[in-house]
Amino acid sequence: MNSHLLDALSVEALFVLTFLLMVLGLELGFQSGQRAKGKWVEEQAAQVRALMAATLGLLAFMLAFTFSVAQNHFESRIQLQIDEANLARDAFMQADLYSEPMRTQARQLLLEHVEGRVTLNEKVREKRGDQVLQLLNRANEIHLQLWALGIEGRGSETQGMTQSVLGLMGMQTRRVQAALANRIPLIIWLTLYFTAAVAMIVVGHQAGLARSRSPVATYSLALAFSAVMSLISDLDRPFQNLFEVDVTVMRELAEFMRASV
Repeated sequence: MNSHLLDALSVEALFVLTFLLMVLGLELGFQSGQRAKGKWVEEQAAQVRALMAATLGLLAFMLAFTFSVAQNHFESRIQLQIDEANLARDAFMQADLYSEPMRTQARQLLLEHVEGRVTLNEKVREKRGDQVLQLLNRANEIHLQLWALGIEGRGSETQGMTQSVLGLMGMQTRRVQAALANRIPLIIWLTLYFTAAVAMIVVGHQAGLARSRSPVATYSLALAFSAVMSLISDLDRPFQNLFEVDVTVMRELAEFMRASV
């Protein structure tokens, strides 16, 4: 699993720590600006304003980039679930080509697989990593049992079923990869936080040179950036707090299978 230090923090704790980092940068910059004296202060203020615009623009670019990456990862998980549901439905329908008792066995295994996917989502929401691993292992066992049924059935009439089972096996690997391995690299997070801290220092320094600042404006800026960064982090996590992959397609498929078994 591609994890990093931010995963050890809840999204609430991450938001608070990010906000404190922003406020610290603002205060350090403000104190530095207030200590500036002499006839060069006005010239420095003009230069700092230009630098402030550049650093805030760079921070906005970094936020847009990381949000886009996290959103793509999230959408990929949703699409993979839809693809897996389609494969499971195809395999379920193709099980009609088997003779009894293989047909019933295959359909019951596929129903267990789909129900396990619904349960898997619940355990992810509860952050029960041990049970998530058990469900993934059980899914692998179901795939092997379905493959064994396909080998036992042989014949051209079972070829479609075996292809669907192979597709489910591959989909399991892709979904695990998408959920656990496709993450925003730690170096990007470190760069993002470094850029945010520098931007806040420059904003605070500009206010210090002006000898005045608006607490509402400056702290609102810190709150806004902190909220966006926390959202991006949660969107990219395998165990999310604020976002959830909708499993309606799997629930509906499970109901269809129960009515047909």
